[in-house]
Amino acid sequence: MKNCVYWILFLFICQISMAQENRKNFDFIVCVDGEIATSLTKPVIIVKQGMNVLKRIDINYYAGNLSLSSEDYNLILSEQEITLFLQFDYYQYSSKGKQEIYNYEIEIGKNWFEQTFVILKIYNLDKKKYKKRLTPLSKDKKYTFDLETSEGQMIRVRKR
Repeated sequence: MKNCVYWILFLFICQISMAQENRKNFDFIVCVDGEIATSLTKPVIIVKQGMNVLKRIDINYYAGNLSLSSEDYNLILSEQEITLFLQFDYYQYSSKGKQEIYNYEIEIGKNWFEQTFVILKIYNLDKKKYKKRLTPLSKDKKYTFDLETSEGQMIRVRKR
């Protein structure tokens, strides 16, 4: 009986370790309005080909780490004519204690997954601090972002 328990425990540990190996992890930090996002709500990567959505990839995020399945990672790298979007909701409390929900959809590149690290800095243009200094990504989006990677950075032009 004792050997049976050991075998079951051994198989359980093997299964957990194999499940962990099936995920690709990336050093990825999201900052919103100067604060590191400790969690994101409903984070997904949307894979589009032209106007068609090929797949919605569920991802896991915690401060400093983004992970997705190895199968989805291989899909991203193997497809040629695709566009990727990181989409998530972010909850933040205002100075008056009211909870605000922000929805983000940011176009990302395949090369983001080949970097040693990625730091995505998002700025809400609803906030007075950023409204006069930055330009939104488009007319229907009230935010913009900067990007830092192991190979360099992309900083939006600031207004004077």
